[in-house]
Amino acid sequence: MGLIICPECGEDDDLTGERQLDGGLQISCASCGHVWDRDMRLRCRLCESDDLLYTPKPLWEKGRGDQRTPAGRIDAYRCRACGGRDVTSSSPMPGASTR
Repeated sequence: MGLIICPECGEDDDLTGERQLDGGLQISCASCGHVWDRDMRLRCRLCESDDLLYTPKPLWEKGRGDQRTPAGRIDAYRCRACGGRDVTSSSPMPGASTR
């Protein structure tokens, strides 16, 4: 099953998207002809809340000897409503403290 499905017919394969001038995305279903604007706000995968806290995770690589060197970051979010952490991953872990 795809990440986006047509709210009219449930199709998830015959969909196309077009970027709008305002930065939004308009989705069209080739099966039934339904057209809708996709909500581009980030939401929690656990509770659907949009009250997220940005919490980037550092990436480390091995440096000299036992030292670690920063190599970048991964964008991650925690949900303030349900306490879910890393709600952008495929398996968020509920019950984390939001403070």
